[in-house]
Amino acid sequence: MTPVPGTTDAGPPPAGRHRHVRVGQVAAATLLPLLLVLAWQVSAWIIAPREWILPSPAVIARTGWEVRDRLWHHAQWTLLITVIGFTLAVVVGCLIAALIARSRIAGRMLYPWIIVSQTIPLVALAPLLVLWMPGFGAMVTLAALISLFPVVVAGVDGLRSTDPELIRAMRTLGASSGWIWSHVRVPSALPRLFTGLRLAAVFAVTGAVVGEIVASDRGLGALTRLSAGQFETPVTFAAVAILALIGIAMFLVVAMAEWAALPHLRRDTRPGRH
Repeated sequence: MTPVPGTTDAGPPPAGRHRHVRVGQVAAATLLPLLLVLAWQVSAWIIAPREWILPSPAVIARTGWEVRDRLWHHAQWTLLITVIGFTLAVVVGCLIAALIARSRIAGRMLYPWIIVSQTIPLVALAPLLVLWMPGFGAMVTLAALISLFPVVVAGVDGLRSTDPELIRAMRTLGASSGWIWSHVRVPSALPRLFTGLRLAAVFAVTGAVVGEIVASDRGLGALTRLSAGQFETPVTFAAVAILALIGIAMFLVVAMAEWAALPHLRRDTRPGRH
């Protein structure tokens, strides 16, 4: 086909350009943390505070390497609590979201209480959970409770945002309610649901740490409590750094699942791109 005068067919952007864009995005995301760590290290050299008050990043890194076996021992427990609590929140949250979106009565009965549950400080609820169930169960419950809210809210919004014209068209063609739910409502709700899942993955780490501080002598949360009480401040900072890495890893795992489940969102939809 002859191109329209005055226009050019640029074609798809080269693969190298996409690689450069991704490298630039990663560099921009890591620049600020590196600058903050550098400023922290320089300040430690200048001010020279005592290590038990504020250790430098170099001291934290050295201490973390020296006690790496101890950190790994506690990190495994925290990761286990986080994954189980997050999984439980996803399963229960999706079921609640589907029930609320499908039934107006269920929505009026459950949705307000889901919102009210977020006004209760989980730190205050943690001692009660320890009294009601074993320590492991209390920690998993805390991780699940704190990550349940974004799953329910995102799931309900996604299921309710389905195009009503599309639903009516499917019903006109004879599609059953079950088919519409599995082939129309659920796929259209996935983008918003994954937004809630990314938040829930990070919140689950917080819930696990709260549970460990209250109900356990194992896990990174318990380690921060014990090490801070013994003035092992570099160990405390190393544990906090690993907790941050666990949160980032959980977020990235959900993002990769979204990338795999929603391939159409990866396509370039700008005009002129095919």
